[in-house]
Amino acid sequence: MNRGIDSLSGLVSNHQTKVRFVLVGIWNTVFGYGTFYLLDDLFSSAFAKSYAAYMSAILVSNVVSIINAFIFHKYITFRSGVSGHMILAEFFRFCLTYSVTFCLSLALMPVFVEVFTMNSKAAAALVIMVCTVFSYLGHSRFSFVILSGQKTGR
Repeated sequence: MNRGIDSLSGLVSNHQTKVRFVLVGIWNTVFGYGTFYLLDDLFSSAFAKSYAAYMSAILVSNVVSIINAFIFHKYITFRSGVSGHMILAEFFRFCLTYSVTFCLSLALMPVFVEVFTMNSKAAAALVIMVCTVFSYLGHSRFSFVILSGQKTGR
């Protein structure tokens, strides 16, 4: 039993950033999907066309979710030590990474909903899974890396 716990502890210790990414990712997913879900319901009653509702919901929920994600990834996942005006450069790189996943989600949502006739909420869940891979790679290799190539975390 102790050997298994020690192995798990060693695994977690060797991959702390990835473990924190997964935990923060779970929070970000719940937060982002919850925001989308609520906005999709709200916009569905405000717009006559369903695509206007889910596309508006994904747009607004992404903006709110990106700000939430930056705070959590900066201080919890990557433990970035960047401060002062350099936070703006870090946030800019973070937003560039998210712009890729955002464009990917904008491209995939209509395909899943209109072409494959998926429910918009199920399609959003699938899009989240696809974008997670791109998100980790971008943030770990670009967003929270100082231009010299060293990580900004402690």
